[in-house]
Amino acid sequence: MVAGGRFGKSSTLPAMTHPIYHLDMRVAGCAVQFRVNDLPLGELSSVGPNKESFAPPMNPYLVGQNNMVEVHVRPVFDPSGEPVDLSGASIEGAVVRAQKDEPVGPGEGDQITTFSFADELRERIRQAVEDEEELELPQMFVHLFDNDVVSFEAELRDAEPFDDEDALRDYAIVIRDLVAAGDSAGLAAQMEAKVQAYAVAYDAEDSFIRDSLVESLRDTILPAGPVTDFERDDVQLEALGGGRVWELRRPNGRPLVSTDPDPEGGSFQIPILVAPRDGGLQVVR
Repeated sequence: MVAGGRFGKSSTLPAMTHPIYHLDMRVAGCAVQFRVNDLPLGELSSVGPNKESFAPPMNPYLVGQNNMVEVHVRPVFDPSGEPVDLSGASIEGAVVRAQKDEPVGPGEGDQITTFSFADELRERIRQAVEDEEELELPQMFVHLFDNDVVSFEAELRDAEPFDDEDALRDYAIVIRDLVAAGDSAGLAAQMEAKVQAYAVAYDAEDSFIRDSLVESLRDTILPAGPVTDFERDDVQLEALGGGRVWELRRPNGRPLVSTDPDPEGGSFQIPILVAPRDGGLQVVR
């Protein structure tokens, strides 16, 4: 269960030619999952006081006005297995706007809005103690911002919800079998809606996006051996954006196309987010 959060509005900067928006997250003493408009964008975890950071681009997830950043805060555990006190957590973020083809790392780029949730988290902890209640986890915090360049509102807010779970499970097996066959071209064809969305999001040629996807699948992802030993009824489904998009996952909750972690914790993975397109399901993000 999640608790409600506060809402903030962004400031604005002068427009630039097709900017790329990044979500610059920095956390310590907790684990967070962050979403943009109810689509998962990434996770961070830090046990100690040193901040972990991540600044992924988010253009394909934007809707123009009132974009919603969700930060879901969970505990982390020290080497002995004890949960770290969340009252010492640090949770900071910024929406950053950068020029196209300009690399952006944590703390770089033009900030159009910033947020910090540590004080509010401590207040929720204090209130739970005062009420002699256990703090509900994860805790959710929300921040709103606008952009005037990129919007997929027709897909992510205005489209009709989809609720045919049988069709979603059948489609998961289509993806599984293409992966098992090592069919990079066939798998890329199922991602054509994603290719088109990314071309619009990043103002790029769709042929460039498509060729890069096929190359990554053929030369990196599929040779790594993503796990395919699961069955239709074992697939996990999660409705996103009110059921307008669905994420398909393996039975253990990992992305549908993914390897298991290596001894250092690294893995290859492609989240599979699907929605109806042209009379059937396709991978859209």
